[in-house]
Amino acid sequence: MSSFIALPKGITEQVFAKAIQEYRTLLGADRVRTDQASLQPYLAITIAESESLHTPSAAIFPTTPQEIQAIVAIANKYKTPLWTVCNGENEGYGSSAPATSGQIVLDLRNMKKIIEVDSELGYCLVEPGVTYSELQQHLTKNKINLWLDTPAPSANVSIVGNILERGNGSTPYSEDFLFSCGMEVVLADGTLLKTGMGGIPNSTSWQVFKWGFGPYVDGLFSQANNGIVTKLGSWLMGAPPPGGYMPFCIKFPRNEMISDIIKPLMFLRQAQIVPNACVLVNAGWEAATGFANNKKNNGNFLNKGTGAIPTKKLMDSYDVGAWNLYGAVYGSPEQVALNWMYVSGTFKAAFGDKIRIITEKEAKGDPAFEYRKQLMMGGVTQQSPLDMWRAGGGSMKFSASAAARSTECYQQAKTASDILGKHGFDYLSEFSFFWYDARHTVDIRFDRTKPEEVKRAYKCFEELGSVFAKNGWAINRTNTAFMNKVADTYGPAMRRLNRTIKKALDPNNILAPGKSGISLD
Repeated sequence: MSSFIALPKGITEQVFAKAIQEYRTLLGADRVRTDQASLQPYLAITIAESESLHTPSAAIFPTTPQEIQAIVAIANKYKTPLWTVCNGENEGYGSSAPATSGQIVLDLRNMKKIIEVDSELGYCLVEPGVTYSELQQHLTKNKINLWLDTPAPSANVSIVGNILERGNGSTPYSEDFLFSCGMEVVLADGTLLKTGMGGIPNSTSWQVFKWGFGPYVDGLFSQANNGIVTKLGSWLMGAPPPGGYMPFCIKFPRNEMISDIIKPLMFLRQAQIVPNACVLVNAGWEAATGFANNKKNNGNFLNKGTGAIPTKKLMDSYDVGAWNLYGAVYGSPEQVALNWMYVSGTFKAAFGDKIRIITEKEAKGDPAFEYRKQLMMGGVTQQSPLDMWRAGGGSMKFSASAAARSTECYQQAKTASDILGKHGFDYLSEFSFFWYDARHTVDIRFDRTKPEEVKRAYKCFEELGSVFAKNGWAINRTNTAFMNKVADTYGPAMRRLNRTIKKALDPNNILAPGKSGISLD
């Protein structure tokens, strides 16, 4: 019987014990944990696989880039793989459990420095352990009038982690990786790299000019396992003046109306009349959002999961549309008034009295409206509204890209709804609209305590991936159970390129093997 709950692949207990002793000599016993209780949080997965496939062998907690450089040296010596996380949040995508059993979780949650916030140009430089809540508190305390761009939920989410996973928020700065600028990275050989302008001694433009000189390399560290990011710059949005922000919601009563929503919406988006990432939320997701954020609810929302969402019942019970569009106009009060006339006029002309247009005045404190209002101004939120949808703790987010065309979005919605209904799950979805694409997020909620339901959830996700790929609809982010399958859909040339880069930068395969389907095994 091993004294460790798991061992890295191909490593004997004796060799692993020596490695752990060296890690403890470096960091101290309290920052190198192998006991069951300390590792339990990293087993709290929500995906449709057994925890045994993702059991870590240890968890280590560095506090400086120099410690990470020393950790990497030990990892190379003993071939102990390191699965990097920034804290415990990665909801619907695998949490913080490693892709394969036996990896050491390299938890960067104690790297908490907010190194710089420049209020004049509007950027920050932070370490991986800094959460959105902590940066928001810093801005408030120091009276810095800048807005974050936050995912949902965001309070305990690492800014660096979310950006590197190419997460997004709902403000005009919603494309979070696009608005990142400058990284510090520990490479697998221990080299400390500063990307962009960071290599220039005493650089004054590390966080303001993304490209530097020569090839742009920051993408090598996004959704990847080629280095450990220890600092990251991000641009923050200047808050508009008083009266310069107006959120709105438009409720559409029928599912098939999605075909008519997209064209006028994308005109408003691309003309920057509506500059933020608008979200189109279906009835189930919207009802859960309102319930979860209503302080007067009685805690009895949980759905039994009968297959198809009873849309009419939800719409009547929770006063939601079949589709619910959230967006905002920003600028000076005069700009807001003018643009709002254009936005409301556009949808009234297209739909007449078939829709309901709601602003703050009409919303009257509606919890779903308040939730989206906070997100569209970069507010910090506490929990996923879908946590109350279904008992059992199972969640897998299926995130696919669509060209922001009416026919394609409609077809994706219909295809996903049919597949989920076939497997007995509810279609809970939202489309987020960016420059030219719509990101279609479906959350499969299931009961992890029921083995039969776990199997159905796995098969449902698998079929979604297969059917979407055959239709040319790419998955842009996935959980650890499906990283290999998703990587396969992008073709052998991309697989070979990623493996070639991995082999050049990490020949011992010590950095998060299996991440995004990339490994030398």
